[in-house]
Amino acid sequence: MKRLFLILTLTTLFATSCSDFLDKPPLSTLTDDGFWVSESNVRLYAQNCYTDYFTGYGSGFTWGKFFSGETMNDDFTTLGAWTKTTAATNGSWTFTYVRKVNILIDRLERVQMADAAKNHWRGIARMFRALEYSDLAQKFGDVPWYETPLDIADNAALYKKRDPLATIVQKIIEDFEFAATNVRLTDGALQVNRATVLGLMADRLLYFGTYLKYNQNNTALAKTCLEKSKWAAGQIIDGAVGTYAIENNYRAIFSSKDLASNKEVIFFRQYETAMTTHALMSYNNREPQTGMSKDAFESYLSIDGLPIKQSPLFNYASDNGKRRFKIAYQNRDPRLNYTVVDSLRINGIHAAYSTSGICIWKFLDAAADPGDLTSLSSVNVTDAPIMRLGEVMVNYIEAAVELGTVGGLAVTQADFDKSINRLRARSFNGKRLPNVTLAGNSLSVNGVIMDDPDRDPSVSPLIWEVRRERRIETMMEGKRNNDLRRWKKFEYLKADKTSVNSFANPSNLCLGAWVDIAEYPSSVKWSSITTKLWNPASPKNPTTSYVAPTTGGYIFGIWSITSAQNRDWISGDPFYERQYLSWIPLGQIKLYLDQGVELTQNPGW
Repeated sequence: MKRLFLILTLTTLFATSCSDFLDKPPLSTLTDDGFWVSESNVRLYAQNCYTDYFTGYGSGFTWGKFFSGETMNDDFTTLGAWTKTTAATNGSWTFTYVRKVNILIDRLERVQMADAAKNHWRGIARMFRALEYSDLAQKFGDVPWYETPLDIADNAALYKKRDPLATIVQKIIEDFEFAATNVRLTDGALQVNRATVLGLMADRLLYFGTYLKYNQNNTALAKTCLEKSKWAAGQIIDGAVGTYAIENNYRAIFSSKDLASNKEVIFFRQYETAMTTHALMSYNNREPQTGMSKDAFESYLSIDGLPIKQSPLFNYASDNGKRRFKIAYQNRDPRLNYTVVDSLRINGIHAAYSTSGICIWKFLDAAADPGDLTSLSSVNVTDAPIMRLGEVMVNYIEAAVELGTVGGLAVTQADFDKSINRLRARSFNGKRLPNVTLAGNSLSVNGVIMDDPDRDPSVSPLIWEVRRERRIETMMEGKRNNDLRRWKKFEYLKADKTSVNSFANPSNLCLGAWVDIAEYPSSVKWSSITTKLWNPASPKNPTTSYVAPTTGGYIFGIWSITSAQNRDWISGDPFYERQYLSWIPLGQIKLYLDQGVELTQNPGW
């Protein structure tokens, strides 16, 4: 969570004579001029930005954007709703943090340091500015660009009109490129290094490359973004900025008390008892949780490398997927085993249940002693990965594939060998996915073309499988909503495929695991517990006339008609299409108007 700008103070004793009291600044306060005197002070100022942008698992009773930190995606069952009103305020519309980093850039001119040191810190500051403007542009599109600290009396600058998104993206590229050239290869433990910058650059420019392609049809700038995203990720993968390697234990990346020695982690947020702690492990361990959706669960491949509805090993058609959970869980992509619990957790039967029956344990320290108090409440001390090689690899391959669609270099087998095929080296109990081979506009495994029956027909087979790889590799890491935004695929969040008033055909994001009633003792009263089941063979509206299926059904994770209506989607309808960008606060529009300046509103708001 972004913090308010901190005023730095010293704790030295106040001592001065009466005669010169009015002539000297208070010795107990650190003045602006007195602060910018050393590199250590510059580091202190920059360090204050870390939790603004490297939230990790948050602090106290929070867990940042990880797991259910995003309220609108299709990875878990949720009651999130589209925004209906255009409000007078919007907490995201703030330039406090832009000013914060612009002050750092400006004040560096006063500090006595070697040019290389100054450029390192300029690079750090410009990286933060690129991150802040990335956040602003993702939310609002066009925003005013500021690169110097403003004078409060400068009305022309204070009430500056919005610059076009293309201009903002060009500036973001420039900031990242400067940082990628000048930030040190290494700057000590828990400090941003060049690999961190390149990883963030690859991530943000992939976002804008695909957003510009799919939302604005700006293929020229999209091509530039994708080229630079691929280059930045490639620098890390090829070892130009350090030696990183894929770890076999996928879960350890997210559930370790010390990530310092993890070869896959490029940068992380450290947690320590009695200093900074979080609550994510507790949420995964002992509390009811928002569960993984059927849609997400079924996106994991069979261990033969094929989609489950194509795989002869999984044989989905034998029961249309309605099988015991442990059977559905076995012989799948190893990352599934590292991500979700191997048995159902049902509301009304289990205390630490999941709304979908499918419980997440990706963030649970499996090695923790049951009596370890740091696994409880808000005192968890597992470190949070901020940037890691696995994410860099899925960014790289997506940029490479998309680049070929906007006039850039075509993707090659070598691109897959240095990304997806290295990720597939991870195993679980000795099992791993087979490598993929580029086959025209598709991928193949062991000579079989991957052809997912559930593929969105508007997406090519190649891009579909690359997007699947990204979804699985970054599952529950707070990426999915922005991915759907940049691909212009919020339609995937629709709660019911036909009519929200019937639930005759609910989407898989509403549903969880299949429950076979015969597995549970007769003492379980299904009609009285809070879990509701839906069976496609005899569909009923579980919100109005719940009747326990005689054999079983899917756990219904979104069971309110109102909630489902809030998750409808009608393509072309301005109410829904406007959700790709946030509203400009009406109060700001009024402030501008009072100064005789127009602050334009986003379409549909």
